[in-house]
Amino acid sequence: MLGGMLCLLATSAGAQASSGQLTITMNVQSSISLIFQDNPAVGTAGFCPLTNAGTNNVGLDLGTAAFPGNFHTSTCVNYQHITAAFYEVSSAFDVVVSKANSSSPNYRLAAQISTPPPTGVVWLINNVTLTNTGFTALDTTDTFSARITKTLQVQVRNNVPAQVLLETITFLATAN
Repeated sequence: MLGGMLCLLATSAGAQASSGQLTITMNVQSSISLIFQDNPAVGTAGFCPLTNAGTNNVGLDLGTAAFPGNFHTSTCVNYQHITAAFYEVSSAFDVVVSKANSSSPNYRLAAQISTPPPTGVVWLINNVTLTNTGFTALDTTDTFSARITKTLQVQVRNNVPAQVLLETITFLATAN
């Protein structure tokens, strides 16, 4: 019988090691975001649909209106004579402000129109007159992530000449 023997030698090579440290510095920035949503009652009187709803850049078409005969072309606007000389066209929508990395319990909401309105025209949000000279406070303690319904009102005097009323309203949400 032949026998064999296998002999294994293991030699330990001196293992080399090294270590290092990486120090990280990072600031976590808090943020809030504002979007506009269609109100759940959209399509009924006083609740017109927004174009581009769900974003922070939307449009709202209030149609055509005139003082005599309660004339208006949009079925979704709320139209009313508010005095013997003024009528109002209005529509509501929802504002949603969300937060990230913030301990703020709530936020303030303000709005400003971009240009001075023509004589005899007043732009309002929830009965608060807007100006182009600075932000006008609308709310002081709104809840984050909740739908806050706002009503845009355009009041027009009965002697305003025929024209297209076009306005950009900037909303500003500020964490408290």
